[in-house]
Amino acid sequence: MKSKIISGFVLVLLFVLLSPSPNIEAASSISIKTKIYTYKGQQYVQIIGGDKKVSEKINKTLKLHAVTAAKENAKLKKNQKYYYHSTTAKTKYVSNQQLSVVFEDSHYDGGAHGNEVSTSYNFDLKTGKQLYLNDVAQTNQQKYNLFDGIEAGIKLNKKAYPDVFQGFPLTKTTSFYFYKDGVVILFNPYEVGPYAAGFIEVKVPFKKINVASDMPMFNLTKTTVTTLSKGTIPGFKGVQLEQTKAEVTRILNTTTKESYYETGGLFWILTGIDHASFNFDESNNLDRLRNVYLSSKAFPMKTFKDVEQILGKAERYESSIYLGDTMIHYTLGNISLEFSTDSNDETETVSEIMISKR
Repeated sequence: MKSKIISGFVLVLLFVLLSPSPNIEAASSISIKTKIYTYKGQQYVQIIGGDKKVSEKINKTLKLHAVTAAKENAKLKKNQKYYYHSTTAKTKYVSNQQLSVVFEDSHYDGGAHGNEVSTSYNFDLKTGKQLYLNDVAQTNQQKYNLFDGIEAGIKLNKKAYPDVFQGFPLTKTTSFYFYKDGVVILFNPYEVGPYAAGFIEVKVPFKKINVASDMPMFNLTKTTVTTLSKGTIPGFKGVQLEQTKAEVTRILNTTTKESYYETGGLFWILTGIDHASFNFDESNNLDRLRNVYLSSKAFPMKTFKDVEQILGKAERYESSIYLGDTMIHYTLGNISLEFSTDSNDETETVSEIMISKR
């Protein structure tokens, strides 16, 4: 009798051990729902469920947007009854890990029409941390890929300006929202298209952001300053000022594609490298690299502050050549460095770099 009891216990134990274990992720998943509320006529999203402290933190941030909008609306109406500021809120994405909410604000204080601006709020639902674009694309390579993916998307959008491909703004605070396989970048009216086009969205999958490549990008760090001061362009595989056109194209394994005239002379764009252009001193047939121009794609999502952390504080000044640009300047040995940004860009994100032989 005792042996039968023991045998039965063993069978039960084996059944328990061999049975499929429950899905731990499902058991510990965060069940989140969202609901729209209004504060003095202004919409905002609140989340229901999940960790209480995390939910309260996120909900406070989301409601604050509506409160701020209501205050702005009241202030405008004191000036003119038909002035207004209104906001609408939408949950764009929610999963066990992430939440994306987008507010669309419309502001009118005179003129032909109002101004529309999108503001996104993205959160890690496990910690309550607000996420920005530089949390999605953390490395220089990922930022370049993100930039490249946006550029490709704008080219396909018939509503976008035809010449804006590399001129679009991209900062860590650029509005975006998650979708299952990537992110969607949001551009406001006039940023990459006319007012009539409204908000323009560009989808970039994670698989695009995470592609590995050996594309040359400007690699400015404290360890590359010394080589830069000697004329070597960091991140460009050993290209140096004073090299010939033949040497530069050989090092970069490319050919000259097209040229254009800019302040400083004739600049060449090389095949497959559209974010950099090279000016060779063609006087007296010297054909030596004198200037290198880099767009924001070569130094993506970097700011004046990032530059100053490496090269030291610099005085801002307005460009005498390009209206609306603010610049900072550095001298490293015989090398001159100019960084530009749009004067209206509060983040001071670098839009252009000029590297020159003094």
